[in-house]
Amino acid sequence: MPQRSTKDTNDLATTRLSAFDAFFVAYQESSGILMQLGVEVELKGHLTQDDLDRMLRQIVQRWPPLGQRLHKSLFGCLWKGKCSTEAMLHIAKRKEVLAEWRNRPLDPFREPPFQLLWIANDDRHLLAFRAHHAVVDGEGFFAICAEAVRALAGKQATDFTDNYGSIRHVKVSEAVRNLQRLRKESRSNQSARLAVRSCAPGAISIVERDLENDDFRELQQRATQLNVAPGWLCASAWMRAIHAWNCSLGKDTTSLISIEVPVSLRRRRDIEVRIGNRISPLTLYSDATLLLEDLAKDLKQQMSQAMRQRLHLALPRLFSPAKYLPMGIFCKLASNPELTGFATSHFAWFEQVRTIHDEIFRASNGALQIVDQQIYTPVCLHMGAALAVLAWPERAQIFLTHRLTAFSTSDARMLMDLVVQELGSRYPGRRQVAV
Repeated sequence: MPQRSTKDTNDLATTRLSAFDAFFVAYQESSGILMQLGVEVELKGHLTQDDLDRMLRQIVQRWPPLGQRLHKSLFGCLWKGKCSTEAMLHIAKRKEVLAEWRNRPLDPFREPPFQLLWIANDDRHLLAFRAHHAVVDGEGFFAICAEAVRALAGKQATDFTDNYGSIRHVKVSEAVRNLQRLRKESRSNQSARLAVRSCAPGAISIVERDLENDDFRELQQRATQLNVAPGWLCASAWMRAIHAWNCSLGKDTTSLISIEVPVSLRRRRDIEVRIGNRISPLTLYSDATLLLEDLAKDLKQQMSQAMRQRLHLALPRLFSPAKYLPMGIFCKLASNPELTGFATSHFAWFEQVRTIHDEIFRASNGALQIVDQQIYTPVCLHMGAALAVLAWPERAQIFLTHRLTAFSTSDARMLMDLVVQELGSRYPGRRQVAV
């Protein structure tokens, strides 16, 4: 890949944060909750620091904000300045530092918003990527991490186009009505809260379960029979598990559960990566006492109707001018829970249309092999836990990210068990990743 000059890449690139991007900066500052995304990849093979330095240079050449710092201006915030690849790479010798790495606050005003921790043990390498949510959303972040691993394998970089779905066709009047609907929903406090030990900031931990070949194929077959995507069955299992958890603690609570799901604004998500948040949240409600299949159909219908009504474009359209507000004023606006973050929990489905494992092995001529991968997502203050599914063509990994102030490790395992039981998995993978 041809290299651009250091001056072109590091000094001239300036990117203004959108209102959504700035929201994650403001939320972290006002709540103390880390707005960080994580992808951790274990590789087998030969890697050197030079390889990693070269890969990071390629990454920032394509996406300069990943190596820049955030600067406040009179009108909003900007990614600008020199790309500090030397500040992006961190090296450790023991996996025990991984817990601290996940929970170390990432300050985008003082350090690059995309960073890598490298832990080497002979021919095993753990690459722990993390990024501030202000610089990229989960969909884009996972694609960038995949490109980073491809670069290490010597594969030619994918030519990403810069297509971005327009939101200008949404009328302001429609956006205002949708905003009023959001405020009404948040004020009604109609959906249940996930029962937690404490609603306070704290370190995160991760619980993982795997749906291997037979179980995942069975899930796909059930989804096909119901004419829904497999993700809706997983979202329904999460909602039913939340209700079962609340009931098991004797909480006198409603069975109405709400989940906030990200809707991609990218036109062709598999080939397009652009810095910033190209997603918009939608909040879906349903009765968790419904059968799993009926719940999945209800969620699909709600999403289809919301997309037809363009509800997912309300916040991006209406709050686009807010990106020009001074950060102090914007923080006061963003800390209002009536706009987002009032749901029972988050749910995200990350579908991978191809398996990167074989691709990396072939591109490196067998020199590199992906052994394992894990992800984690931010958890809003009052939610305590969030569920994300990484779906490969032949299997799925389910990740429950939780704060230890909200759930102990054993409680989080029990909550995840409820999810897997709802999916009817006969032999669930039971790996625990905890800090």
